Amino acid sequence: MKKYILTFTAAYVITMLAVVAIESLFDLPSGTSMTCLIVGGFSAAASFVKDRQRVPDETEKKTLVWGCLLASIIISIIATLISIVVFPETLAFLKMAMTQLPSWVWLIAIAFTLLIHYLILALSFGWIAKYFLPKTTV
Repeated sequence: MKKYILTFTAAYVITMLAVVAIESLFDLPSGTSMTCLIVGGFSAAASFVKDRQRVPDETEKKTLVWGCLLASIIISIIATLISIVVFPETLAFLKMAMTQLPSWVWLIAIAFTLLIHYLILALSFGWIAKYFLPKTTV
């Protein structure tokens, strides 16, 4: 499963860099997280189906979803740290946001975000993976 989690990670990072570049060039609002998650999930699912000629079974799907979710969290933490180094005002914004909102709001926001990420990845390795199966002719 490591190969497919690495495929997810590579697609996620490449998409993140591309989206950030496009957003910067055209001064667009940020929307990288879901885009990266979808591209990464679809890429890993397509790679799995291409290699194995089937969709992941339940155990494989669970491993892939949780592994990719963990990879996306790690990438997000690294991206935030890089953002703090490159744009020092990010740290001030984060401190302000963390003091302005109660911790229960943060916990609900984080839980909701993780739930959405989990659902997107579960769809990628379930329903969407079926679309990558070779079409058989009768």
